[in-house]
Amino acid sequence: MNRRRKFLLASVLALQNSSFIYPSCQKCFSRIILVSKRSKCPKCGCTGESGNANYRYKLSLKVAESNKLSVITVFGSCLDTFFGLTASGLYRILKATLDKVQMPVTSYSNALTTKEKPDH
Repeated sequence: MNRRRKFLLASVLALQNSSFIYPSCQKCFSRIILVSKRSKCPKCGCTGESGNANYRYKLSLKVAESNKLSVITVFGSCLDTFFGLTASGLYRILKATLDKVQMPVTSYSNALTTKEKPDH
């Protein structure tokens, strides 16, 4: 991996992928696989509890610089200041918000089945 920083003055044209945070391995920062209550890194084999997963940013952008179009991907904590919090913090907020607005299917189906049936 190239550790040198490169600065690019460009205009952002599009977000390439709407998934900009991912669960990451604590050792190698690769995307981990979350299955039930466990997590596993396919790259280094590290395992853990899925509830303890760390999240990282991966922002892929289509940009224009002068007369060139490029796709760039920016990873990691350098995006913390751009978003105003860590990827793990943003994940917790997004998850809590989604949990509030989603009505579980079981509660909806239970509400339908508990309606009084007309007497015949």
